[in-house]
Amino acid sequence: MNNFNFHPLYIFLFSLVFASAFSQNHNFGLNDVQESLPIGNAPLAITNVKERIVTEGALTLVQDNEYVISKGWDMIEAWKAVSKPILEPSYNVQNWYNATVPGTVLTTLVDQGVYPDPYIGLNNMQIPDSLCRMNWWYRVKFDVPQGIDKTEHTKLIFNGINYKAKIWLNGQLLGDINGAFIRGNFDVTHLLKNKDNVLAVLIFPPNNPGIPHEANMEHFGPNGGALCLDGPTFVATEGWDWMPAMRDRSIGIWQDVRLSFGGAVSIEDTQVITDLPLPDTSQARITIKATLLNNSDKSQKVRLLGEIGAIKVNRDFSLAARVRKSIILSPESFPQLVMDNPKLWWPNGYGDQPLYHLKLTTDSGSEKTIRFGIREMSYELMVDTPQKQDVRIDYSPTDVKIKKPLFVFDKQILKNVSNNSSVVLPQLRNGVSISDFNQLSSLNPYLYIKVNGVPIFIKGGNWGMDDAMKRVSRERLEPYFRLNAEQNFNMARNWLGQNTEEVFYNLCDEYGILVWNDFTISTEDSNLRPLDHKLFLKNAEDIVKRYVNHPSIAIWGCGNETYAPRNLEEGFQDIVAKNDGTRHYHGQSRYVNLGSSGPWKYIRDYKQYYQNIAAGFNTELGAPSVPTYGTLKKFIPKEDMWPRGEVWSYHDAIVNGWVGWNEYCEDIDAFGLQPCKNAEEFTQRAQVLNYNLHRIMFESWNDKMWDDDVNGTSGLLYWMTHPSWYSLLQQTYSWDYKTFGTFYGIKKACEPLHIQWNLLNHKVKVVNASSNSYNGLIAELALYNVSGKIQLNQSKRINIKSNEKVDVFIVDIPKSIENLRMIRFKLTNNEGKVMSINDYWTNDDYTNMPKGLNNLNKTNLTIENALIDKENNSIKVEVVNNGATIAPYVEIDLLENDESILPSYYSDSYFNLLPGEKRTIIIEVPNLNEIERVAVVVAKSLNSQAKFLLNDVSRQVNRLQYKTMKSERFKEMLPLLSTKFKLKITQNGKFYY
Repeated sequence: MNNFNFHPLYIFLFSLVFASAFSQNHNFGLNDVQESLPIGNAPLAITNVKERIVTEGALTLVQDNEYVISKGWDMIEAWKAVSKPILEPSYNVQNWYNATVPGTVLTTLVDQGVYPDPYIGLNNMQIPDSLCRMNWWYRVKFDVPQGIDKTEHTKLIFNGINYKAKIWLNGQLLGDINGAFIRGNFDVTHLLKNKDNVLAVLIFPPNNPGIPHEANMEHFGPNGGALCLDGPTFVATEGWDWMPAMRDRSIGIWQDVRLSFGGAVSIEDTQVITDLPLPDTSQARITIKATLLNNSDKSQKVRLLGEIGAIKVNRDFSLAARVRKSIILSPESFPQLVMDNPKLWWPNGYGDQPLYHLKLTTDSGSEKTIRFGIREMSYELMVDTPQKQDVRIDYSPTDVKIKKPLFVFDKQILKNVSNNSSVVLPQLRNGVSISDFNQLSSLNPYLYIKVNGVPIFIKGGNWGMDDAMKRVSRERLEPYFRLNAEQNFNMARNWLGQNTEEVFYNLCDEYGILVWNDFTISTEDSNLRPLDHKLFLKNAEDIVKRYVNHPSIAIWGCGNETYAPRNLEEGFQDIVAKNDGTRHYHGQSRYVNLGSSGPWKYIRDYKQYYQNIAAGFNTELGAPSVPTYGTLKKFIPKEDMWPRGEVWSYHDAIVNGWVGWNEYCEDIDAFGLQPCKNAEEFTQRAQVLNYNLHRIMFESWNDKMWDDDVNGTSGLLYWMTHPSWYSLLQQTYSWDYKTFGTFYGIKKACEPLHIQWNLLNHKVKVVNASSNSYNGLIAELALYNVSGKIQLNQSKRINIKSNEKVDVFIVDIPKSIENLRMIRFKLTNNEGKVMSINDYWTNDDYTNMPKGLNNLNKTNLTIENALIDKENNSIKVEVVNNGATIAPYVEIDLLENDESILPSYYSDSYFNLLPGEKRTIIIEVPNLNEIERVAVVVAKSLNSQAKFLLNDVSRQVNRLQYKTMKSERFKEMLPLLSTKFKLKITQNGKFYY
C-alpha cells in the first residue's frame, strides 16, 4: 500500500474549502441510500437488450462548411474496455452499445434496451445509480467525403459534453473539456485523414453526484444536494421536487460533434448589435463585432466581407501568426449599416418575429452565418443611489455610455411596499451616476422589461429541464414551444441554465418567447455553492459568447433565488458587460425589484391571489396540475392506477408535502358531492379545477397590470410551464404534448385582448396586453341559469389603447337568481367579430369547483360539418349543443385507438356551450397528409359526449357536404361504419356515435 504525504499547504486549503462549504449550512443531500422506498404493485419491467448494428460514421453538412459527425457512434463502460487499442482503427467494438449521439449515457442504455424507460411507473428505480460513478468511452470511425478540402484548416468542435472529457483523434490526445456548458474546439488540420479516422472520447462523471432521494407519499426529499458543488452541470438530475434523480446525471455527449473546414484565418465569436433611436423605430444602426484568428504559422492578409441581404461591407486586415484580433464594423465607418424601416422582432402577442442573416466570409475560404433579430432591449427598475435615494430609472444597456457593471445587487437594501412585505433595491456602483440614466417619477419598485421601447407585460413560465435525459432535438422540442406560444406566453425562464443548447434559443427566437437566462447557482440557504469558480466562470463566459445574438434573450441572471458569491457575482457582471453590453444582468430571481417567489401549492381560497399574492414581477408561482386520463395511462401501470398511491407520489404527487395535494384532491371529490370512483373520473373532474385555478392566477396579475404603485404588476412566470418527464405537478401541458384544463385556463387569461371578472370586487375589466389599440368595442355580460336562460345582461361600448386596461362595469347578481349559474363576458368589435369570450361558473360565491356542476342534467352534443384541409394540415369541426342544458367544459380530442394523436393543436377546448349554441374548432395535425388511419374527433363535457369518425369514407362525405347518401360506395360502406364503429347516420347525412 502506498503512503501519501500531503503538503501542509494543501491540507490548509482543503480544510478552508470544506469549512466554507459546511459553514453555509446547506443541503448536501443524503449520507446513505434511502431506507423507505416507494413500492408499487406492478411487476418489474422486462428489458431486452438490442443486438448491435454495425453502422459507419458519416459527415452531414449543416452550415458554413460545418459537418456533424452523425451515425456510427459506439459507447461502453470504461472498465470493460482496454484503453490503448480503442484508439486504433482495427479495434473490435462488437461488444459495445450503439450510442445515441447527441444524447446521454442513459439515453443510449434505454434506447438499446439495457434499462426500461425511467419515465414509466417506478422503472427509474430499476436503473443502478452506479451509472454516474464510472467513466464511459465513446468512439466513432469515419471517412472524410471526397470533395472536402481539409488541407487549409480543420476544427473539431464539441458543442456540449457532461461532465468532463478527454478527446483523442487518430491516437493523438487533443485535450480536455470541462463543464456541461462550454464548447470544445480543437485544431485537427494535421491529424485528419481521408479514411478510417478514429475519434475517441472518455467521459468523466461529476465529482459529487450525490445520492438519490426517492419521492414517496411522505416527502419529496431534498432539492438537489452535493451535485451543486460541481457547478456547471445539470444539477437538477440529482433529483428535485419535480423530477427524479437521473441515474447517469445526464453525462455523455449531449450536444452534437462537428468538423469545420475553412481557411487559414477563421471567424470566431461574432456579435450583431442593433441600436434603435428610441422611441423612434424607423431606423436601426447595426454594429458587427467579430474575432479573427490566424491559425497558421505565418502572417496573413485577409479581406472580411459581410452581407445582410442587400447590405454589403468589407474590410482588409493583417494578422500576425497565431494571433487573435477583435474587429468592429460600425455605422460610423460603413453608413450602409444604417437600415431604414427595419422589420422589428417582437415578443409573442406584440408583433412578428422576423429574423435576418449576416453572412461573414474571408477571401481565405472561411465563412460564418449569424441569425439575429432587430430589436433593442430596455428596462425600468428602482435603484438606491449613494445619496440613499430611491429612484426609478429607465435605461437601455446598448445606449449607456459606461460599458462596465452598473449595479450592486447583494447589499439587500429594503424598500417597504406594504405593512407585510418589502422589495430589495440594487445600488449604483461607485463611478456610476444617476444622471447616466433616464429618471422617472414613479414610486413603482418593480422590474419592467421593454422591447423596442414598449413595456412587455410578461406572461410565461419556467423550464426546469427540457427533458430529464436531454433528448433535445428540434423535432422533439418544437411542439413544446408552439404550445407555449399558443397559450399566449411571451417568456420562458431557463431555470439554472438547464436548457442551454442552440435549439432552445432558436425556437424562442422563432416563437417570440423572451428568455430569462439563469446561470447555474441555486437557492440561498439551501443549495451548495460551486467549488471551482474558475471553471464556473469559463462555462458562463462561453454561454454568453455563444448565444449573444439570439434576440429572445432578455435577462442574464446569476441563478435561482440566490445572490452569487462575491467573486462569481463580479465575474458574471464582467462577462455580460464585456461580451454582451446590450442586456440587463439581474443578481437575484426573487426580492430584488421582484416579488417573492411562490407559493407553489394549491390555494383553495382564490381571494388570496387578488389580496396577498398578485404584485410586481413574480418569477415562480405554481400548483398541482393533473393531466388527462389518456396521459395518465401512459406512465401509471394499471396495477397502480387506483387508488392513488406511491407510484403517483413518485411522479410528484406528494400526499403530505407542501404542494397542497390533499386539499386539491378533497376539492375534486367534493365537486361531485362524493369521492371519485376511479382515475378516469378523477382526472376529468380535475380539469375543471385546473382550468379555474390557473386562469385566476394570471387574471389576478392582469387586474393590476401597470398600476403605478407598490401593488402594480409587470410579469408572472408560472412554475413550471414545461415538465421534464411524466408528472402530476406544476405543468401547463403534459410531457407527451397533451393539453388539458390548465393549458386552456392560462390560454384564456393570457390572450392579448381579454375581458375578465375580478372575483374579489366583482369589477369587469378589459385588458389589452398587446401593441394594438381598439375603438368601438362592445363589452357584454350575460348571466344564465343551467338551462341557458338569461337572468341578467348588460353591455357597454369602450375604447382601449395598447398596453392598457379599462374598467367596464360591476356585476351585481340579484339574490333571487338560482344558485348555480354561468356568467359570460364577451367582447366584440364593430364588425361583430368576437374578440374575447370568458365564462365563469358560480354559486353564491365563486369556487374553483362550483358545487352541483357535476350533477347537471344530460345534454346532447353533436359534431357536424367536419372539413379536412390537407394543404394546411387541419381539421375543422362544428360542435353543437342540441340539448336543453348548458354543456360545461367541453373537451375536444382527436383519437386513434382511444389514444390522443399527438402533437395536435386545438383552437379551443374546455369551453361552455349554451343550448342551441355551436362552436367551430380547428385542429391542426402536423403531417396530416401522412396520416392514413381511422381517427375520431371527440367532444366530451361533464354531461354529454359526442364522437365523429374521420377516415377516407368520411372525408368523401365531408367534401360532398353529406350529399352522398345515395351513392353506391357509401351504401357499401354503411354496414362497416354501423357495426365496426357503431356509427348512426341521420337523414340529413350527419352521423354520430
